Amino acid sequence: MTIFRVPVQRRFSDIDLLGHVNNVVFHDYLQEARVHVIRQVTSGTHIGFTHVIVRQEINHRRPLYLKAEPVTVEIWIPTIGAASYQFAYRILDDDGEVAADALSVMAYFNPETKSASRIPPDVRALLTEALEADRAIEPHRAGAHV
Repeated sequence: MTIFRVPVQRRFSDIDLLGHVNNVVFHDYLQEARVHVIRQVTSGTHIGFTHVIVRQEINHRRPLYLKAEPVTVEIWIPTIGAASYQFAYRILDDDGEVAADALSVMAYFNPETKSASRIPPDVRALLTEALEADRAIEPHRAGAHV
C-alpha cells in the first residue's frame, strides 16, 4: 500500500480563540491532501473522478498550533469497492506526532444519472495504481487551490 505524504501549510486564519487550529480546519487539510493526490493520480486532469463524500470521520488526538512549518497529511487508499472507495489519513505535526487520523468514504457519482453507480474500469485502474504505486508524490504548493 502506498502512503502519500502531502505538506499543507497552516494559516493564521486556521487558529481559533483557544490558540490552536480549529477542528473544522482539519477537514480543509484532508481536502487539500485528497485533491492533491487525485491530481497526481489523474495527471492533473481529474477525468473520471466524479465522486462525493458519503462519510467522513476524524479522531482528534492532540492540538495543532500555528507554526511556520506545514503539517504533513499522510493519505492512502485502504479499500476499493464496487461503487465506493476510501481515503485514510493521518495529520502529523512538524514533530511527526499524530494530531488526528481520519477516514473518508467516497462514492462514485455518475453526473449523467445524478446518482451513485459502479466505479468505471478506467477509474478503478487509476485507484488501484495509486493503491499499489511505489512512488513519491510531487510537492504540494502552499496556497494552491483545491
